[in-house]
Amino acid sequence: MRTIRRYEDWVFKLVLALFIIVVFGAVLLPFVHLHAVSFSSSAANASGKVSFLPIGFHTMAYQFILSHRDILSGFRNSVLQTTVGTALSLLLMTMCAYPLSKKIAGQSFFIWMIMLTMLFNGGMIPTYMMIKGLGMLDTIWAVILPFCITPYYLMLMMNFFREFPEPIEEAALIDGLNPIQILFRIVLPLSKPILVTMALFMVVFYWNNWFSSLIYLNKTSMYPIMLIVRNILDGQQLVNSGMAGQETTKYVSTASLKAASIMVTSLPIFILLPFTQKYFTKGALIGAVKG
Repeated sequence: MRTIRRYEDWVFKLVLALFIIVVFGAVLLPFVHLHAVSFSSSAANASGKVSFLPIGFHTMAYQFILSHRDILSGFRNSVLQTTVGTALSLLLMTMCAYPLSKKIAGQSFFIWMIMLTMLFNGGMIPTYMMIKGLGMLDTIWAVILPFCITPYYLMLMMNFFREFPEPIEEAALIDGLNPIQILFRIVLPLSKPILVTMALFMVVFYWNNWFSSLIYLNKTSMYPIMLIVRNILDGQQLVNSGMAGQETTKYVSTASLKAASIMVTSLPIFILLPFTQKYFTKGALIGAVKG
């Protein structure tokens, strides 16, 4: 019986390891391919011979992307939008989730009203008219404020705060702290997993959010990096740039530009992820499971 159980455990571990390898490969190999394409020559990309190693190695695609006249301002705008948006989102969602995690008057009503926004919204045109009426067009607030509170993430934070030990809060009340002091001095320092998890979600969202900038921003100098890259991939910036000469087009294909653009814009998220991984799993699981 023990032999059969050991054999089953061995088979299960083997199948699990193979599954993890397949998933890991499905996630990693496309980026390895893009990395190879971004460093390959135009002829190699056109022939379709590039797989996971560069052919005709060169860096002109990255030189074109990084020397583009709007790329630095795009990075600056993206960092600004992501930093301000993430900080504001964490503050507002925390201030909303913490009281709703307690038994207060009207708790069910407010929770249902928040959940209702997950199913229904005003639509693009009414939202645009509201942003315009508030005078936020061509401002950073137009691409930050509408997304500060995400109902799904708010529910995760509420579930996390529900699991926070009540004796700690009661002891703080006895010591003379008010609810706001308890939140910022007791609860939040002990809630790093959910805060880091939500911060990572919001960083990825704001970093990739180019569509709102396309709708609400008319000045190219305010465009985030993703929108600039989108224009490059559409060929608008390549045609209008003085760098689209014979020397560039000889080595840089459209595929190389697309791959290099994706690698450059994805790099900040790849750098950030390892520093948040140890908090991410714990925060997501605790926030998603009640009881």
